[in-house]
Amino acid sequence: MKSSHESRPPDGRVGIYGWGVVAPGARNVPALEQLLRSGRSALVPSGCPELGPGLFAVGAPDFSFEDYAPWIAERRGDAYVGRLRSKMGENVQFALGATIQAVQMQPRLEALLREADEQCTVLIGSGVGDLYETHKAASALDRATRAWNHFWARPSRCSERRRFEAGQTHPVPPPPVDPGSLDVDSPERCDAVAALDAYWVSRSDELRGFLERFAAIERMEASHEDLENAHLSAIRKRLRAQRALVEEVGCPPPPWTAVSSNLIWNIQNAPAAQITMLLDLHGPAWAPVGACSTFGVALKCGRDAIVRGEAKFAIVGTTDPRPDPALVGAFHDARVMPGNGDINMPFTSLRGTHISGGSCVWILGDPRWCAERGLRPVGGWLEGVALSSDAEHIITPSKRGPRRAILRAYEEAKIAARDVAVIDLHATGTPGDLNELALVEDFVNDQTRITARKGQLGHGMANSGGWELTALALGLASRAALPTGIRMDALHERVPHPERIVGGSAVIDGPVGVKLMLGIGGITACVVLRGAEPSDE
Repeated sequence: MKSSHESRPPDGRVGIYGWGVVAPGARNVPALEQLLRSGRSALVPSGCPELGPGLFAVGAPDFSFEDYAPWIAERRGDAYVGRLRSKMGENVQFALGATIQAVQMQPRLEALLREADEQCTVLIGSGVGDLYETHKAASALDRATRAWNHFWARPSRCSERRRFEAGQTHPVPPPPVDPGSLDVDSPERCDAVAALDAYWVSRSDELRGFLERFAAIERMEASHEDLENAHLSAIRKRLRAQRALVEEVGCPPPPWTAVSSNLIWNIQNAPAAQITMLLDLHGPAWAPVGACSTFGVALKCGRDAIVRGEAKFAIVGTTDPRPDPALVGAFHDARVMPGNGDINMPFTSLRGTHISGGSCVWILGDPRWCAERGLRPVGGWLEGVALSSDAEHIITPSKRGPRRAILRAYEEAKIAARDVAVIDLHATGTPGDLNELALVEDFVNDQTRITARKGQLGHGMANSGGWELTALALGLASRAALPTGIRMDALHERVPHPERIVGGSAVIDGPVGVKLMLGIGGITACVVLRGAEPSDE
């Protein structure tokens, strides 16, 4: 039997054996390549009324779950597909779609993933989580709470309020402002009603009686015979009794019954967990989170597991929601997203970035193990990944922190500045772009070409690093950086070495590419890729 050390990849090199994307204007990798080669932007004005339609350019992913339903049903059945439709939000669905694309890249890959089984780790992170499921739950809870409080806070159900309104008591602290003093139908009046109801509901004696009866129902125990069936039977019996109690009293449904359990099924690790269930894998699965550097964090964790000999494959990636109005608003309030309707390209007006959503998934593999089974890389080689923390500012990168990640990644990959043919920057279209150009000056050479793509695909939160790395790998394969759509006549006057910036397609001199990701909170990921040589194909 080979030792753990002998089973490790030589020189830490890890292959990329499959990939899939769900991105603005691109439902798969061929569509992504076509979009980028055209030099077009996939960003469009948001039509959300809460975003002042037309003010914010965003990137909505090109995705339909129905494209993948037959593939899933063939393996897991129609009932499983139905559960994915009804219980899983789009974060999970995006990740499943991108994973299926990656698995389909090579005919034997699916079977080999199962052969690896416990030695296949799944790492799917998210920048912000499934905001839509969170918002739906919060909205449902808020509506139900307002109706609930209004019912139980009425004087007929709250003796203390009756006495107060009759001038018989003076509670401490006193009730909030009387809604009657505010304009009818005004938002302030609605909020004042809710505040007054919330004040009195905690003093409602009839509510206390209801809660005692509700708790008594919850204490009903299951029979000890056939415990599992008895447990389910007891749950159904309690639910029937509780519904009967609500109907008897005539109150609205309790707030704690208004939130869908889908909130639980869509927590951060759900995409990774669903991938293991879909592919019948039993290795570790979890959700790395590193803000805008999450794809790099996932690559680091997956590559390390393979290099240490703990895994033969690592399914790594990210998934984030469609442009969420609350997130767009937060970015605008942070002064890093323009609200003028224009698309802001990196290195130009420096007005800010554009929110987008979707997914990106790569399948990494032990090259020796994969070669023995006839697999060849589709995206070249991952030769170095390093992480560091900025430890200075939550969004504005310094030089100190990111330099550490770049130096370690170069050391890991055994490269120097002279080897770098192309470097793709994080470049969010803010003044930080200029800092980033200054940061990498010591890590590139005069022939290194510089790309940045958030003007084409938007800031996909965690996904951007994956989309941009995929574009980088596609360019390395053809030895020509794909167009970015950046106009040279629009570059900011303070951009150094404008001749290095890629606008249209540009020949690159060598197989080595570098990707930099700078995450909110100061986490940096630096990735070194080597394009596949003809002998690798």
